[in-house]
Amino acid sequence: MKRTLLFLFLVLLAPALRAQTPRPEYPRPQFERSEWINLNGPWSYTLDPAGTGLERGFPQSQGFDSTILVPFAPESRLSGVAHTDFIEHLWYQRPITIPKAWSGKKILLNFGAVYYRADIYLDGEFITRHIGGSSSFSVDLTPWAKPDTTQSLVVYVRSDLRHRLQPAGKQSTRYASHVCNYTRTTGIWQTVWLEAVHPQALRSAQLTTDIDNARIHYPPRLLRHGRDPSAGHPLRQRETGSLGRECDGHRCAVDSVGQEPETLVPRLPAPLRPAL
Repeated sequence: MKRTLLFLFLVLLAPALRAQTPRPEYPRPQFERSEWINLNGPWSYTLDPAGTGLERGFPQSQGFDSTILVPFAPESRLSGVAHTDFIEHLWYQRPITIPKAWSGKKILLNFGAVYYRADIYLDGEFITRHIGGSSSFSVDLTPWAKPDTTQSLVVYVRSDLRHRLQPAGKQSTRYASHVCNYTRTTGIWQTVWLEAVHPQALRSAQLTTDIDNARIHYPPRLLRHGRDPSAGHPLRQRETGSLGRECDGHRCAVDSVGQEPETLVPRLPAPLRPAL
C-alpha cells in the first residue's frame, strides 16, 4: 500500500517538476558565480543498446525521440524514464544559447556528476571526455561557443558496470536490487550549468589555517595558463561576518600563482566562545 501511494505521489509530482527547473539553486554555494545558466530540465535522450550511436551520427543530433528530466538518472521515476535494466550506452541532447553579453568571457560548462564516462560534443564536434561517476568537472567551451547563437550540446554516456572495471559502490550488478545493493544510477545525476567568468578568473582557493600565528592562508589558482612571475594579478579581498571586520578596498598583490594572500583572524573560537 505504501509503495502504491508513493508511486501515485511521484506520478502526480512529475508534471510539476517538468513545469519548473528542478534543483534551481546554484549547486556550488561556496564558489558562486553571478553569471550562470541552469541547464536542468527536459533534455532529449535515447538508449543505444548496441553502442552504434557514433556510427549513426548521434554526436550531430539536433534532438532525440524521447525526453528525460535532468538531473535525475534514467533509472529514477522522477526522470520520467524509470528504466531499471542495465544501461551501457546513453545519449543526451539539448540546445544551448550563450548570451551575447558573455562575449569576450570564458564560457564554462559544469557537470555535478555523470556516471560513468562522459563524452561532450558541441555542434557535432568532440570537446572532451571525463571518466569518473562521482566527481564534478568543468569543460571550457570558449573556443567553440558562439554567443547569441543556438548550439546543440550532446553528451554520450558509457557505463559497463557488470565487467567490474569501474567503481560500483553499492550499485547492483544484478538486474534487481539485492541485499544492500540498489538499482543503478547511470548518466547525469547532478546539476548541469553554464557560467561566464573572466579569462583570468579564480579557479579555486584552498584555505589553510595557521593557528599559532592566527592566520588563514588561501593560495589562489587562476584560470590563466602558465606561471609567469612577471604577470601581476592583484586580488581584491573582502572579509565580513565572523572574521569581525570589513576591509573592502584592501588590495593583496599576487605576482604569481605561488604567492599566498593571507588574513588575520581577530578572535579564535573556544568552547565558551564559539565564534565560527
